[in-house]
Amino acid sequence: MKVILLMGLTLLLASCQTMPYQPYAREVKKKPAEGGLIALRTEHRPEDRARADELMAANCGKKQPIVKEEGEVVVGQKTDATTSTKQGYDNGSSGFKLGGIRFGGEEAGATENGSTSATTTQLKEWQIAYDCTKTKR
Repeated sequence: MKVILLMGLTLLLASCQTMPYQPYAREVKKKPAEGGLIALRTEHRPEDRARADELMAANCGKKQPIVKEEGEVVVGQKTDATTSTKQGYDNGSSGFKLGGIRFGGEEAGATENGSTSATTTQLKEWQIAYDCTKTKR
C-alpha cells in the first residue's frame, strides 16, 4: 500500500514539473494588413514576445510588421479596502450610585471603534503598437 501511495505521489509531482509554459500575448486592436496593438504581461518572457511577433506577422501577411511604439501602459486600477472594528465595554464615568440609581456621569455600556483604509494599485501591461508597411522580400 505504501509503495502505491509513494508511486502516486511521485507521479503527481513529476506531472506538475513537466507542464510547459504557455506564452501570453493577446491582440487588443487589429486592422487586417494595416497594423494593430498587442498586449503582454508587464513582466513578460522571451516566449511571450515571440508569440507577439507571430500575431503581428499573421496579421500583416505578406507585409513586414514595423513596431511604432512599445512600452508599459496603465490599463486600470484595483482598490483594496480594509475595515477594522474594536468592540469594548465602558464602565461609565464619574457620578455615583445610590440604591442602584446612577446620579451624574454617563451610563455604562458597549462601545465600538472602527477604522477603514484603502489602497489603490495601478494595473499595467506591456503594449506593442505596430504597422504593416513594407512588402517582404
